[in-house]
Amino acid sequence: MKNSSKNELAVKYTKIGDRGKSPFSYYLPYLLLFPAVMVILLLYLYPFLASFWKSFINKEGVFGLENYEKTFRLYGYDALFTLGVTTLSTFVATAISILVAVYLRLSRGWLSSSIGILYRLPIFLPFVVIAQMMRSFLAPHGILNLFLAKLGIINIENPIQLFNWAGLTFGFVWKQAPFMILIIYGGFQMIDTSYIEAAKSVGAKLPQIITKVLIPMNKPTILIAVTLVFCSLVGCFSFPYMLIGGKSPVTITVDIAHRVNYFGDYGVANALGVLSYIMVSLLALYYVRSMTKKGLYD
Repeated sequence: MKNSSKNELAVKYTKIGDRGKSPFSYYLPYLLLFPAVMVILLLYLYPFLASFWKSFINKEGVFGLENYEKTFRLYGYDALFTLGVTTLSTFVATAISILVAVYLRLSRGWLSSSIGILYRLPIFLPFVVIAQMMRSFLAPHGILNLFLAKLGIINIENPIQLFNWAGLTFGFVWKQAPFMILIIYGGFQMIDTSYIEAAKSVGAKLPQIITKVLIPMNKPTILIAVTLVFCSLVGCFSFPYMLIGGKSPVTITVDIAHRVNYFGDYGVANALGVLSYIMVSLLALYYVRSMTKKGLYD
């Protein structure tokens, strides 16, 4: 009897509370979300679908696979070059970022404080500025080759050629590693020191603390940093264009600009864009999935 009375009272108060709400309150969340959803649809989803559809339409307006046939014939190696350089740059940047973030997390003193300030500086430089810096630094008679020649490591008459995949990788890592450090270090900061102390108490050495405690506990943050950096590098245009220019191979973003500016061939340009979508799709899906799970369970 007591339980039934309580249930009746709960239903009664719920009805009274519902009676006080206006119909507008039910639609208010949808109205607030509407501008954001429309921005996503108009600025992201619509261009993606339009690009995908037009990639199957040639210059004569005929639907088919002609654009993709031309894309793989002319730019297949460039697509592999883009994927290879982006993967290598992301891997190297991730390794450096984890090591620096671990050092900042476990160390105290003036050196770690100085590094904590210095590593943030490249984050605020756009790729155009990075490209101009790297052209001066990596040129055949640039700062790096002159420095190595002074040390007697190379002959300045036969300098290291870095206006290629090596220079591209160097610039990508120099630009994106600080951004990754910022994200990964923030994740390491969230790990309670008691876990590290517990590992030390059972005899764990530094490599074991890194591989068995810090990295596994910060795995979602590391993978999200990898996703963001990989996707941004696939879509980078200014740095590959200014460093490599018209040489081959080059990244597909430069190929897209070349097809549009010199040939007005939007079909092949859209097909190249679809290839870039495919490159980032798996990591992008992981990012969205991880963010959704985080929102649901936090």
